[in-house]
Amino acid sequence: MPAAFTELDPRTRTATVRLQGDIVVRTSQQLYGQLRGVARRRGIRKVIVDFAEAGRFDSSGLAVMALGARLMARGGKAFDVAHLSETHRAALDLLPQTEAAAPAGADDDPGGWVQRVGAGVLDYYAAAGEFRALVIDVAREAALLAARRKRLPAGELLHQASVMGVDAIGIVGLLGVLLGTTLGFQALVLLERFGAGVFAADMIGLSMVREFGPMMTAIILTGRTGAAIAAELGTMRVRSELDALAAMGISPTRFLLLPRLLALTWVQPALSLMAMFLGIAGGMVVTAVAMHLPPDVFWARIIERVTIGDFVHGITKSVIFAWIIGLTGCHFGMRTTGDAASVGQATTRTVVVGVFFIILVDAAAATLGALL
Repeated sequence: MPAAFTELDPRTRTATVRLQGDIVVRTSQQLYGQLRGVARRRGIRKVIVDFAEAGRFDSSGLAVMALGARLMARGGKAFDVAHLSETHRAALDLLPQTEAAAPAGADDDPGGWVQRVGAGVLDYYAAAGEFRALVIDVAREAALLAARRKRLPAGELLHQASVMGVDAIGIVGLLGVLLGTTLGFQALVLLERFGAGVFAADMIGLSMVREFGPMMTAIILTGRTGAAIAAELGTMRVRSELDALAAMGISPTRFLLLPRLLALTWVQPALSLMAMFLGIAGGMVVTAVAMHLPPDVFWARIIERVTIGDFVHGITKSVIFAWIIGLTGCHFGMRTTGDAASVGQATTRTVVVGVFFIILVDAAAATLGALL
């Protein structure tokens, strides 16, 4: 059970942070995350921390309450507590009154930047923990599905594959052809001057199969599918639809996340194969027209130079890219809190983080391939 959760009342523009269980070193970080998220919301005027279900309250909880009071004061929000027991009241009385009444915009304290850096580190640590929990939950639901103890929603996998794959064929195919023709013109410039135009097929084939086909398709799907996953899940989170599913005993991971991840696992390699073929075909047209390289010679060089191992390399990366896209979109979508602005932030972070890790994995794979 979470240490704290937030309830919003749009009519009174009040956010109530309800504590559950002990607020100690292990759980106070989550309370700080809730308070910080509420402090960033623009439509909230008053924040109430409800101690009705709170247990033990140690010094870390006091520190978080002091930081929360300061955050609310800086954001121009009223900060109050409710349902205090005698023990909790005695603990809060230990806080200096100046902590709860810090003036808005008071950023001139010597430890301000240290506090911001520490808060950023804690945010990244919390995000890593949530991502690890998400991966474990997805793996558990996938194992139950493989053991036939659970089932996916009827038709959901086919629907997601259609939305992610069929609807993306046009843009992926077009960019594959354009990338192949670009590689063909680069080969024309670099190789023709040395009389090595026949090796243009080698360059185009290997580049499309091992690098450009999988990576270009992954980047397109990150901006198209990964962002859509984050936006859909984020909107569901803001509307409390995910909480409603959990309340009905339905796992959001199996009902929403797993169909999208499985569909991406099949769609990404399929689109990558299509991009590889169309890119090679586009390069063949350029070399045939500009370099007068016969198509049969071009394909003979492709068959001779591009091996099954190269295709395995590209498809393996495609599967890894699919997991990066899906898990990144699900992670940021599930972490969405607040209003529509937070949905936009989740979408942006999905694209940025997804593209970063795709390029990072591609660079690592290229380095290992060169060393091995």
